[in-house]
Amino acid sequence: MECLVYNHTASGIMTKTRIRKIVKEVLCKLGKCGCELSVSLVGDKRMKKLNLIYLGKNKVTDVLSFSALEGYMGPSSRELGDIVICVPQVRRQAKRNGVEATKEFSLMLIHGLLHLLGFDHAELKEAKKMFSLQEKILHSL
Repeated sequence: MECLVYNHTASGIMTKTRIRKIVKEVLCKLGKCGCELSVSLVGDKRMKKLNLIYLGKNKVTDVLSFSALEGYMGPSSRELGDIVICVPQVRRQAKRNGVEATKEFSLMLIHGLLHLLGFDHAELKEAKKMFSLQEKILHSL
């Protein structure tokens, strides 16, 4: 498993080592130990721009996932894609939800990983399955 972590913020919300450890644990739990991906930590301005470019939404969001597997489901691809997490948004959500920022960050990381693995929450049935799984994984860390 290879996980490249890029911190484009001045924040120390979580160490690169801890991020890699969470990624490895989650991927191994889901049978994807040998996969590769990147995780980028960004600020509000960059996240808003990415959200506008790729989803057409002119607002900040917490996490975006860019799957390398979209349209390709071959057995030999190890690369999952990229996860982008907005650190200031995660901090705001943590405060609003009354949880530690590191817990909220972990949840967003898991959420992004599940998207890379093909999970979605566009429809109610899919949402229940994805959110249940991400909570289960979060509590097992």
